[in-house]
Amino acid sequence: MHLRIRTAATLAVAASFIGLVGLAPPVSASQTPEGKYCTIVVEPVKPGEKTSRVKSRTCTDDRATAAAARNSAQTPLMSWYEHANYGGDSTMVFGEFGPCDLSGYKLNTGLWSRSISSFRTYSSCNFQSAYLYDGDCCATYWGYDTPYVGDWANDRIGSFQINNI
Repeated sequence: MHLRIRTAATLAVAASFIGLVGLAPPVSASQTPEGKYCTIVVEPVKPGEKTSRVKSRTCTDDRATAAAARNSAQTPLMSWYEHANYGGDSTMVFGEFGPCDLSGYKLNTGLWSRSISSFRTYSSCNFQSAYLYDGDCCATYWGYDTPYVGDWANDRIGSFQINNI
């Protein structure tokens, strides 16, 4: 009798746990899914918000698949690289509403905040401010190619503000 009650109680707990797992929110688009090559599509910052909303994020280990996803995306804004001189894993960020303007885009790097060593920008995003994940502000960059972010910012960039100035 005790075994039957214990089994029923165990099954009830397991069923409630399974029900709770089903209610768990989906993985955030700003988190890093599996894969070496990622593509992110963002919106411009909306009034009252601090960062650009992520519309979609996909990752793959296959360069050809990543290239196809990038070719079908919106306006290219920025690429992040794991190592200096554009080496290692990478993420490419696209803007859903066109190139950089004076307002630009504010990009949260998510789990990339401990990985960025170099980056490139495109589509008139010629001014970049890199805010460090620990609250230090900020490293600024001009132009489109940054083969090394510098010792101070290496593997510490928590977000970027990118603009056309």
